[in-house]
Amino acid sequence: MQKLTPQLGKKIDEILLNLVVRAKAEAVLLCDRGGNIVAQNTTERYHQEDNIAALAAGSFYATRELARLIGEPVFRYIFHRGEKTSLYMQTTSIDMLVVVVFGKDSNPGLVKLYGDEACAALEELCAQNAASPEEHSETLELDSTKTMFRRK
Repeated sequence: MQKLTPQLGKKIDEILLNLVVRAKAEAVLLCDRGGNIVAQNTTERYHQEDNIAALAAGSFYATRELARLIGEPVFRYIFHRGEKTSLYMQTTSIDMLVVVVFGKDSNPGLVKLYGDEACAALEELCAQNAASPEEHSETLELDSTKTMFRRK
């Protein structure tokens, strides 16, 4: 289990900002399998990031099942190409999804290249963090022994 520290969060934010700038993206979201946003870097025009992340994760992981049905172990990335705005989604080995929203000014090949580099940087960062846990960290997990709701 990864521990989220302020230092780790700052490094993740730097990776996402670098991806936004280099890919000329409008938004970059890092989310888990359920579409929960872990980190993001977006322009002012996006106000529905939670919905975008949830739908993107659902779409991506449904496509993963399609890959299995046709005999592929996995699809690592997906493009959705629109007239004005497009999406690029890529999974990481740490089971996180990077979602890049980009417009006509972006080159899809460069979006993929920089997306690959960002995913590799995130994987390396998490591997380093797992190898050297820090004292000031938060473990985010549910306590299965606790009762969420109680009747009085």
